Amino acid sequence: MAMAACSRSGCGSRPGRKRAVSAAISAVIGATLVLASAGCAGTVPAADQAPVPAARTTPPAVAAPKAESVPQEPLVTSTPDAHSEVGELVTGFPVDLLPVPADAVILVTSAVPVGDADVQEVSLNLRTVMSAEDLLALYRDALTVAGFTEVPAVDAMTDLAVEATFTRSGGDELISIGVLDVDGARTVTIGGRVHTQT
Repeated sequence: MAMAACSRSGCGSRPGRKRAVSAAISAVIGATLVLASAGCAGTVPAADQAPVPAARTTPPAVAAPKAESVPQEPLVTSTPDAHSEVGELVTGFPVDLLPVPADAVILVTSAVPVGDADVQEVSLNLRTVMSAEDLLALYRDALTVAGFTEVPAVDAMTDLAVEATFTRSGGDELISIGVLDVDGARTVTIGGRVHTQT
């Protein structure tokens, strides 16, 4: 068993490692002999042997740029379209139906009119440290007060901490909410269709 394990784990590669180390040592010795020969010939003064430019790992001309010279661009740098906003609430977004937690970082919002009807498709994406339970309570309270009814949950195998759906106007208005736990915070994704508020 020991021999089999050894063969699988690469124990037999030691000769190859020894050859690689020997080659590296030979290269260093060779370079040292060349420098020593040059010094003996008088072409390189002894005082100049210490700071040998050829021994620099990275020449000045190709040195890595300083960290501050690399621009730090956000993942999204412009507004996707006339009815969306990055990092803030878009004009006309129904914030009374879909409130934003005080600590939230808004990612993207949208409120897109649907034809000539008084209807718009809305979406909200944000990050917050608010708990999944508190987030559900926040949106459940806001939507039910406005006349929405929560649709009974259907058992589903998802990675979401919260998944809920609310309807109003006989199903003509619908809001779906999903909350995902990510790195100790929550990512909230909300989308749906609501009547335009006047």
